[in-house]
Order: sequence, then structure tokens, then C-alpha cells
Amino acid sequence: MLSGVAIAAASAGGGGGAGAGSMSSSPKSTPLTALTKLSSLCKARPIRVLVLGQSGVGKSAIVVRYLTRRYIGEYAPKLEKVYQHTTELAGSQVTLEILDSAGDEKDSERHEANIRWADVFLLVYSVTDRCSFDDCSRAKFLINYNKRRRRITGPANKDSREDAPVLLVGNKKDLVGDRMVSTDEGLKRSRDIGCRAFHEISVRESIEEVKEVFSEAIRFLREVPKAPKLRRAVSEVHGNEDSSTTTSRGLHLSSQHGTLLTGRLLDPRRHWHRSSSIRSRTHPG
Repeated sequence: MLSGVAIAAASAGGGGGAGAGSMSSSPKSTPLTALTKLSSLCKARPIRVLVLGQSGVGKSAIVVRYLTRRYIGEYAPKLEKVYQHTTELAGSQVTLEILDSAGDEKDSERHEANIRWADVFLLVYSVTDRCSFDDCSRAKFLINYNKRRRRITGPANKDSREDAPVLLVGNKKDLVGDRMVSTDEGLKRSRDIGCRAFHEISVRESIEEVKEVFSEAIRFLREVPKAPKLRRAVSEVHGNEDSSTTTSRGLHLSSQHGTLLTGRLLDPRRHWHRSSSIRSRTHPG
């Protein structure tokens, strides 16, 4: 795309057969337009979303449902994928990079690198599996630890955020007879571990609920304040930084098209940007 802009600028500035007037105006106007476009393209940074949770909770189903509107129930549990997705929000194009993490976290170094890579987190459990629910506390601790560690020991970055938004998502609410975790338990846990929002959804039954989760995640990312400078004397581990919890009943993304970047993981050491808007109802922490 960048090369396309450069070629267009060169063609406009050097076309033969034009009169003297057009020859003189072209070098002044066209390169400026090209530079503006190039600058805009360079500044457009995708929002990085990491979907976490144990195997079988529906992480891949959530991502694929969001991107394609299709529900697919069976996935390879140890396959990690990055998807690129573009949507229109409030009249602006927003690009997401969504990492569907593998349920197997034996490679702890890789898992922690993924956490440091992300801007916002969807922490998914199944309401039919109490083990996956209880594991969310450990996962939130790892997010807190690694994001804080990155701010203390990593290179300075002007886009560093004080607290990466984490949304707790209970999936499979349609399986009423198999439910092991109540809605009230999910809401309480989201407050206790400092998640920004709690959603209970059925990927199988509702695309709107899935879209609502991603829309709110983007909005929260815009609201997160930039982190103050930290000194190494500060503890690297912190607890519940944000006790407020939000359950949204809001709008959803207006238009979508996605691309699966199969078989490659983006470099977890680069990081990016944010955008969105939604209505929500806030509960006191």
C-alpha cells in the first residue's frame, strides 16, 4: 500500500505531454498529498487483543464468530492463531490484531510474551466448567505482573498504559442444565480480580453478544490513562488495580471484514493503538 502511494506521487509529478501550468503545479501539490497519506498510514496502529482461557471454553469460537458471523464448535486446542480484522467505528476505520491463544500454557515464556504483546484482554471461561472459572484469578495475576514488569524493565514507550483493560467473559450460558458457575459468581469474581467488565454470553446463539464484548474492549482501551514513569524500586507485582466492574448493554460494531493470518505469530515485542464508543451500565466496585 505504501509503495502504491509513492508510485502515484511519482507518476503525477513526472507525466509527459502536460502544459507549463500543470507542470509547475504538480510538484507542489501531489507530493504533499502523498506525504500526508504516508504519514497517516504510518500512524495507523492495530489494537492488539489477546483471548485467554483454558482449552475448551470457546476462545476460538468467539473469535471466529466475531470475524465471520459463523459458529464452529470444534477447533484444534493447541493451535495458536493471529487474525487481522478491520471494522468501522464512529466513522473511522479501526484495525485489530486478535491472538487466539492456545489452551496449553506449558511454554510459560511464550505465554508471558503474548501477555506483554497485548493492549487489551478477553479472559474467557465456561459456565459449565468451574476449573476454567477458578483459573481466571491466576490468569489475571499473570496479566498484572507481566504488564507492570514490561513498564518497569522494558524500553520507554509513549503509548504505555497504566492498566491494560481485562474483560471477564463467561461462555456457554445456553447450556442451562450443565451450568456450574452462576451469573452472580461471575460478576463477583470480575470485581474481586479487578476486571473492567463482565459479560456472560452464548457464542452458539448470539453474534450480537460477541460483538458487544469486542466493542466494549475497544472503548475501555481508549479510556485507560497513560502510565506514570516507574522506578525500579516499585514492586513489580500489584493486585486489584481497578475494582470497578461494568456490565454492558450497548451498541455493536457497524461493519466488519476479517483476515486470518494463518501459521504466523506477530512479534510480541511490538505494540500499538486504540478506538471506539458504546453505551454501558456501571456497577459500583
